[in-house]
Amino acid sequence: MIKKISNVSTTLIVNTYDCFYYSDDQDITSCQNKISKKYNSTDLLDISRKISQTIQTEILHESSHNFEPFGDSGSLLIQADLKLYNSATLHLKESHITFHTYIEDIFEHFAIVRLEYHISSCSDANVYDGLKDIVLNKNNHNIFPDLVSVDFIRRGAKYGNTHKDILYDANTWGFENFGKYEISSVTQSLNTEHHTFLLEKDSMVQKYQSEYNFFPIDKIEELRSFLLSSYSDSSIDLNTFDKKSSKNS
Repeated sequence: MIKKISNVSTTLIVNTYDCFYYSDDQDITSCQNKISKKYNSTDLLDISRKISQTIQTEILHESSHNFEPFGDSGSLLIQADLKLYNSATLHLKESHITFHTYIEDIFEHFAIVRLEYHISSCSDANVYDGLKDIVLNKNNHNIFPDLVSVDFIRRGAKYGNTHKDILYDANTWGFENFGKYEISSVTQSLNTEHHTFLLEKDSMVQKYQSEYNFFPIDKIEELRSFLLSSYSDSSIDLNTFDKKSSKNS
């Protein structure tokens, strides 16, 4: 008789948005250097290895590729000079970890780096635990971004003694560890969740003023509004943060 087998895979899709300010065209090179230093494939691979260890998986193979800046001068100068990409895949014994970086300069005087992580595992470990290896500001490799979008997906099923005894592992994360972020959460089903983390205003002010000496508060407000309207994919997120803002005003 064939042994009865059940299997569950859990995936965490994490998108972080990190903003880099430049005052004018003369400051573009400095901005590019900061991005290259913070988002280099060596550090991102190190983060990926830490995630693998956190979710109790074994790395079988690593691959990565760096895309050189491309483009031309003129209206494409900022986009071309800042067009830095990284991507890599860690092939795990159970599944995979991938990351990609993208950049845009649509918001005036800011280059915004999006780092996308896919953490997929069939192990019994909680994939949410890998989030701290990306976001929390504990060492030089953590990203500590301005906005984080998190999507959780569970597929497959796990059973007890019979097919009617369906087991659901508690794949949750103690969000109290992210004290510097305002959080909006949407539980769409037992198998799907969405969370948005917005760096709280005081922490964002501290982040930019420590980096650029003086940074106007109204620019922080404008940036927060832009990030939410552009990268928050749920009306519930927007309503939640609007309510929090009205309470604080």
